[in-house]
Amino acid sequence: MQNVAEQGRGAREDERSALVGRILTFIAQRGFAPGERLPSERDLAERFGFGRNALREALAVLETVRVIERRPNSGIFLRAVARHGSLDALVLSADLGVPLTAAEVEEVVELRRLMEVQGTALACERRGEDDLARIAEALAGGERCIEAGGNFAEPDAEFHLAVAEATGNRVFLRVVNSFYLISRTRRRHYFADGSRAALSQAQHRAMGEAIAARDAARAAELMRGHLRGVESYWRELLERRPARAETSTGGMPA
Repeated sequence: MQNVAEQGRGAREDERSALVGRILTFIAQRGFAPGERLPSERDLAERFGFGRNALREALAVLETVRVIERRPNSGIFLRAVARHGSLDALVLSADLGVPLTAAEVEEVVELRRLMEVQGTALACERRGEDDLARIAEALAGGERCIEAGGNFAEPDAEFHLAVAEATGNRVFLRVVNSFYLISRTRRRHYFADGSRAALSQAQHRAMGEAIAARDAARAAELMRGHLRGVESYWRELLERRPARAETSTGGMPA
């Protein structure tokens, strides 16, 4: 009975995720403006072929991440997501395969650079032996991945998260983790052919050494250069495909 119940919950979660993704895509394609009223629950349920209960669960998710606002006796309204939306809304879109706009990618890239460069310097000041051990394990995981010919996206994220954790700031770690959740698919594409893994690993290793030596200036400069190379690649890709920028930027490489 437990397996049946678990399967039922899994099916409902899959249904809800699919519906959330379809609603987000519908909002983007129809070009609803912030503050504009969306179709009613009934209209949305009929449009997507889902029951009202499933629709309400999907709308509750979108309300939680501040994409929409449900007003009693008034309807469903789109929030000014750029101002009032949460970072979780971007993570949710990435998880569901709903692409970020080119402008959103640029802004996430910029914010990530500002935070990770400063975070690396802070890690030099605060890191303990446990932090150095996590960084070393992340580097070892990167070596194993390269030797096995695997995709470097996961060990890349593990290294950056280990550095973020060394700051001792748990909120900062959660924000950085959101960056890597948003960019997960794109980073797998970025590292797909294996040609960039060795350089990234060498840069990670140099940053790890600087953090171990508490050389904040060098560590920050290494992180800045590391991110600059990735950003150049991504911006070149966006410029090369201007017609597809709004539909092909499901995240940024890292």
